[in-house]
Parts: sequence; structure tokens; C-alpha cells
Amino acid sequence: MKPKREKGAFLRQCVGCGKRAHKSEFIRIAKTADGTIAVDENASMGGRGGYICKDPSCLKKAIKNGRLNRTLRTSVPDQIYENLKITADKNVDD
Repeated sequence: MKPKREKGAFLRQCVGCGKRAHKSEFIRIAKTADGTIAVDENASMGGRGGYICKDPSCLKKAIKNGRLNRTLRTSVPDQIYENLKITADKNVDD
């Protein structure tokens, strides 16, 4: 018999470095059904999503290798990357 899994125990993977952790440790980027891409502050938006560590170096890796584009299956606008940089920098200062 399989052991019962804790509620919400699913791990997410960082697009930049590949680290696996709970979703609260990441910044989520979502692509909604209408094609809008946004930084999902509360990790509650519907649609396809990708997770990035709150570390600016992971963001740099994701941008350099185009991993976020691949994950969301679309081209991510530069404005989203700017928003991610601001969010990552804000989390480093905390």
C-alpha cells in the first residue's frame, strides 16, 4: 500500500537551477488561457506556469538559456523579465 502524501506536498522545480522545493520558495510566472504572461505574486493564477528561485542568479540562468520561454511555450516579453528582476532583488533584501 502506498503511503499517504501530505496535502500540498508536491514539489516544484526552478527553471533556472533545477532545485526542487515547495512552491512558497519560488516566484511563479503564469501564462493564462488568453496568452497573457504575468508574474504571479500569490501563485494562484490559472494557466501554464513556471517557477524561479528568489535568487537573481537563477533568473540570469533562465534568461540566458531561454528556459522560461520553453517552459511557457511562448516568447516572454522583456517587461516580465524586468518585473522578475525587481521581485528577486526585493526578496534578496528581505
